[in-house]
Amino acid sequence: MKTRFSALVLAAGLLVSIPAAGAGSVEAQPKIAISGFGEYQTRKTGKSFSAPKEISGKVDFVSDVRLVKRTTLILGQLGRAFGVEIDLIGFGEAPVRLTIRTVHPPITNPGTGKTTRISEYHRDVEERRNVYFGHRFTHIWGLAEGEWIEQFIYRGRLLAQKRFRVVIPMN
Repeated sequence: MKTRFSALVLAAGLLVSIPAAGAGSVEAQPKIAISGFGEYQTRKTGKSFSAPKEISGKVDFVSDVRLVKRTTLILGQLGRAFGVEIDLIGFGEAPVRLTIRTVHPPITNPGTGKTTRISEYHRDVEERRNVYFGHRFTHIWGLAEGEWIEQFIYRGRLLAQKRFRVVIPMN
């Protein structure tokens, strides 16, 4: 069984396919299609990289990505993971440099005192199908109720996004 490596942000995430403004023919313009979204089960690989514009300051890689429930309504609970799988279409064979941006309710990291509504990092993507980007609630301070939007940007153009609604249960 082939192991896929994907990025997992330690805060939270979203996506919906949006054609680029002024896009020409399908063959002429690369695009990103959403192939899956919702609540996921993943396994942390132990590898991560520094991401200064992420609220946690890093992005972890995960494997064994499995969709548990296709939904845009996410219960904000510690340990819960959610995200999006994308397909990259018309990019050729070389790695593709994407900007992964998440717009979310205000989150404050108590370790740094930094508050942000936008988390972002860059990733060179070699895979073309079912590439997972997501979030896992690992800290109580990362639980933020409201709309989360996962955006995929290529060369300054928004190619896809997905919206999620995170709700925090009362108990």
